[in-house]
Amino acid sequence: MFSYNVFNTLQIKSGFVLLLSIVSLSSHAGVSGNVGVVSDYYARGLDQTGGVTVQGSIDYNHASGFYLGSFASNVKWYDKTGDGVVDSDVEWDIYTGYATKLSDNLGIDAGLYFLNYPNQSKYNTVEAYAGLNYKIARTLPTTLSGKVHFTPDRNAYLPDPKNQDESAWYVTTQADIQLKPDLILSPQVGYAFGDTFDQKRVGGLEEFFNYSLSLTKSFGDGFSAKFSYVGTDLDHHDNKVILGLNKSFSF
Repeated sequence: MFSYNVFNTLQIKSGFVLLLSIVSLSSHAGVSGNVGVVSDYYARGLDQTGGVTVQGSIDYNHASGFYLGSFASNVKWYDKTGDGVVDSDVEWDIYTGYATKLSDNLGIDAGLYFLNYPNQSKYNTVEAYAGLNYKIARTLPTTLSGKVHFTPDRNAYLPDPKNQDESAWYVTTQADIQLKPDLILSPQVGYAFGDTFDQKRVGGLEEFFNYSLSLTKSFGDGFSAKFSYVGTDLDHHDNKVILGLNKSFSF
């Protein structure tokens, strides 16, 4: 069995291989990307920056259903160690998976997500996920989706990630309601639980719910704007209104 340090190294190398694969495929159809700015970056109801954040992603989608991509963002994790230095200021993630339709309305999606923090690798995590989505064609076309995530070692939530190895689950459900052709309302609820959140034994966070309500407006030429209200039921974690602007493009 690999030790965590060896596995962590393989994880980062795999990320580079996947990113190079994306670049090598960029001349083919199915490659897209986006860049954007948000007033704050919240992930699963938890603040990642405390302020304005610049983000971007690039994705390759094959006709077979296979996909891979990369996401990057500035972050500002606060001083967890007490040495006066911010723990991490860059997040660079790699993901790959398979998505397909089982019927006209029902689809599946499964894959792996590598969360990487280049200047603080102790927080790196690999996460597996699987989900279903179902489209309802009515007066207001709606897509319902649910997804389950699992990681054997959720480092970012642990008080001492170098010396603690604890698993975590995250389940989430969302509805994307098309109010108009260019306007989508998205309520979402998620729940984080597992050994990582055994506060009495591990310390750190308790199990928690997060929730959000987003309104996305699309404009021409790939531009869109998003208004979100996000929060969690954890004490001492503020709910927030977030504004975002995005530009998507194809190669």
